Amino acid sequence: MKRLATFCASFLLLQILTNSYSVANAAPLLSNPTPIVEYNASTITSGGMTDAAGLTNATFGNAPSVAGGVVTFNGVNQYAVTSTSLVPTFSALGTSYERSLSAFVYIYPTGQSGVILDELGTTTIDNNWHDTQIEMVSGTLYFRVWNCSAITSTIAVSQNAWSHVGFTYDYLTTTMKVYVNGVQAGQNTSCSRAVPWRDSSAGLYYGFASTSGTNLGSGAYGKFKLGQFDLYSSALTGPQVSAANNAVRSSFNPLSTPAAPTILAKSADSVTISDTDVANSSSYVAYIYASNGTTFVDSRTVATGSIAAGTTFTGLTPSTTYVAKIQAIGDQITYGNSPTSSGTSFTTLAGTTTLTLALDSGLTTATYRQVARIKASPSVPGLVTFFYQGKRIAGCARILSSGGFAYCNWRPSAHGQITVTASFVPTNNNYLSSVATSPVLTISSRSGNR
Repeated sequence: MKRLATFCASFLLLQILTNSYSVANAAPLLSNPTPIVEYNASTITSGGMTDAAGLTNATFGNAPSVAGGVVTFNGVNQYAVTSTSLVPTFSALGTSYERSLSAFVYIYPTGQSGVILDELGTTTIDNNWHDTQIEMVSGTLYFRVWNCSAITSTIAVSQNAWSHVGFTYDYLTTTMKVYVNGVQAGQNTSCSRAVPWRDSSAGLYYGFASTSGTNLGSGAYGKFKLGQFDLYSSALTGPQVSAANNAVRSSFNPLSTPAAPTILAKSADSVTISDTDVANSSSYVAYIYASNGTTFVDSRTVATGSIAAGTTFTGLTPSTTYVAKIQAIGDQITYGNSPTSSGTSFTTLAGTTTLTLALDSGLTTATYRQVARIKASPSVPGLVTFFYQGKRIAGCARILSSGGFAYCNWRPSAHGQITVTASFVPTNNNYLSSVATSPVLTISSRSGNR
């Protein structure tokens, strides 16, 4: 019985250790914000769409027009389809992760209905297994991964305007989320995606604007302009989707670069900068960098139309060199943000200082030939030299302030009403020197015998 108990305990411990090892060594949840396939304005040409990631190019059907890195599909018979199967890429992730993905397109709809993105089993459209993943039906966007319920976008997209639309799908959480211009527009939390290519010899390709019999309500050839496509092998997070949206808009159809800003005014701790307006801008961001032009110091958002009047930064360091730059901000629908302007270097003025003198006693009277303690209060740390009748007081030259004060022990050598003076030199060269004169002091005779 004792041996049996020992065996059972050992077996249980082995199971715990084995299970712990399995969990600890499980594949990590993938969240790669780098596209595995990307077509953009630099890679879309009349000859087709070249994958910036190098995985699969796309060919055109029926010669859609291309201008400025944008392909236009006519909604009648034009389309594009990828040329290399993505099955090996997704299969390599393992069964727990191969079904997760994110897909986004930057589109300019010119028609109310039609396919935008289609999942295909071959390079022949509307053939083998195929299902639309993004589609517009009567002006409304629909999304789906096979074979889940369709998601209707709660955010409308405008005709004849650019929009960044797409979805993320996480197989482990069975959650599909759809986005329009970086904002979530719907979700399905009980979606178990099927991948027909795992159970057949079919491949995995993508069609753009391609007609499809397995559709979300239209299935017609899509009528839109395509400026960018990004496919990811994981479900992006909300912040990653927002960042991707901003990146696409900033790089696509950006506003013109502003001129280098003009310095309108500056002081020891502030500067006012201005610039000329950029056409179609929605606002501006003014930046202050350190003298190297890259180390961020501060920024201000400036309303459109106000940049010429100038915006002021405060809290700068005296006698310090900075660089000012301007970026024009687009509406994120038709226009993306501009590149940042070249920098304008400026140096703030030297800081002014103040110095006050008084007797440490708080009085304005002292006694002839007896020690009176003079207190100097400089506005910044530095060295104080005390004077009487234009001559330095013995032992009171270049006294380093401590705790905001410097002291001089002085024996008045004259009767009546007098003043003492002091000069101040800051230890920080960014500040100017200053001088001060004490209030009128009354020096009286000593009382009693010596």
